[in-house]
Amino acid sequence: MLFAPCSRDERIKRIADAFVPLMWFTTRQFSQKLAAFGLTPPQFMALVALSKHHQPCTMSDLTAVTLQDPPTMTGIIDRLVAMRLVQRTRSETDRRVVWVQATPAGADLIKQITEKSHRDDTPSFATLNDDELAAIEQLVEHLLRIHVDRLASLKGTDVESQFERLQLFMNDPIAYVKSEHN
Repeated sequence: MLFAPCSRDERIKRIADAFVPLMWFTTRQFSQKLAAFGLTPPQFMALVALSKHHQPCTMSDLTAVTLQDPPTMTGIIDRLVAMRLVQRTRSETDRRVVWVQATPAGADLIKQITEKSHRDDTPSFATLNDDELAAIEQLVEHLLRIHVDRLASLKGTDVESQFERLQLFMNDPIAYVKSEHN
């Protein structure tokens, strides 16, 4: 066993510390998986947000969702446009506004990556029985609720409504961020 018996505070610290290598391993594996498709993680995040949005959005909306700064996002979109995965147009009413959206090829690539990720992830969980999977699922949801609770208390909102709003994020991150600003 990786963790020996210890105090509650030490256990919390070790659990929190375990997330760093876990994130490092998963980020590294995910980056390698994306490289096989010719994408970087920031390009993937932008493309998945655009694919799930199903309509044009502004560059500002996209930078808010991906947590990138505008110059970085411009470079990301430039590369995705060159790859024909995203199309960019200027607003006819305000030339300062740039609209971006995933092309059918971009949406198809996201579908391919998602399907491959699912196929690749399934064997990783093969050693777990259904009860263990259910327990992990419950713990992950509980951790997520803890973080949502923090967010809700900062906003002065109901935890359950914020938790339900996460489904909007999963289905359409751009719509989620836009609704946060309204």
